[in-house]
Amino acid sequence: MPMVLVSAPGAIANDFEACTRSLLEADIEAVAAARACGQALHPAALSRCTVDIINVTDALAEQALLACQSDRRPAELATCVSDIHQNLEVTNSTSVINNCRRSLLPTRYADCVIGVAQTAELTIADSMSSCIAAGYRPVDVAPTFIFSR
Repeated sequence: MPMVLVSAPGAIANDFEACTRSLLEADIEAVAAARACGQALHPAALSRCTVDIINVTDALAEQALLACQSDRRPAELATCVSDIHQNLEVTNSTSVINNCRRSLLPTRYADCVIGVAQTAELTIADSMSSCIAAGYRPVDVAPTFIFSR
């Protein structure tokens, strides 16, 4: 039986090239850009996330890259950071990036932060802290067949 070698489709290979190019243009070191794009499952999403965060924040390029690399939803992370920066006067981009990254639902988290900050006239830090602590709290979930003492 003959051996068949299969190469990656051109589109996938081009994603890695485009990712690396985008990160280099964003002033990320060549080694870091190559490593990040080479390890990414979706290199285009990684580079878009990184560039989007760099464009709206005062964060360092390396910080944006690290956040996008460590997030399972880089597009939503970038949307979260962008929405908060575009709707509120942010003084601490690092805090916004970290909180958006910690959130399980970054887009919903951004909506919460913006809504709470604007309506309750809270600081951004207080709004982020209130929204990151929010979650589903089940009530009356104890089984009815276990009696309390």
